[in-house]
Amino acid sequence: MSEVIVCAQSETRDEAVQFVSNLGGRPHARSMLSSAKSLGKDQMVLVYLKGHEPSSTVRTCLRQISRKKNLNVVIYSLHSDGPRAAELGKIVGQLRPKRTHICFNSDEVGERLRLRATQGKSQAMLETMVHLDSSESVALLRKELNLTQTDMATSMDVTPRTVQNWERRQAVPGRRLRDLLELRALLSAYVGNGQLAAWMDSPNEAFRGQTPRQMIREGKTRDLILEFRRMQSGEPL
Repeated sequence: MSEVIVCAQSETRDEAVQFVSNLGGRPHARSMLSSAKSLGKDQMVLVYLKGHEPSSTVRTCLRQISRKKNLNVVIYSLHSDGPRAAELGKIVGQLRPKRTHICFNSDEVGERLRLRATQGKSQAMLETMVHLDSSESVALLRKELNLTQTDMATSMDVTPRTVQNWERRQAVPGRRLRDLLELRALLSAYVGNGQLAAWMDSPNEAFRGQTPRQMIREGKTRDLILEFRRMQSGEPL
């Protein structure tokens, strides 16, 4: 069983510890304000965010962790709304762009921490917590990424009609949108305002001459995210 350092506020610490236990890890709880003490090389760290944590607390936590370059850090947020995702993307981009992953889905947390869920029922309960059931959430995400309904549908291997239904207030599993949500958070930190439309359709050497829109249509959103992670904080694309 892998050890995971869990950073959470006091009122959510027990919940965060249980979350890691359900994924098959052995959690060690820490305060978000003293998270860097006694951390060793290549340790796994989970920053567990319920949604009410002040930005200053999240910044302090990541600032401390950023001093330990060899840590593998996963930030898990139970809320995947646009403003929250964008804010997390900016904080990570400024303080710790490397070896840090933002996740809105428990399956991805398990993958990033190299854990394996052991309680299917608890896992299913966690998944329901990140479902998106707002038409505005899906439509807003698509428009903020300058995607058509066809773009979004192709990226997730569904039909345009399915995307239309999602935008008509039918429940959407957060796991289906997790890569696009993470990409949106990263774009808010790296691509300037008003430049997204041009960037989406501009061939980029970093993407082997393809445009970001082409990559998304081919289901390669994760590849885009990984390329972002390799870039230095603050550098425009």
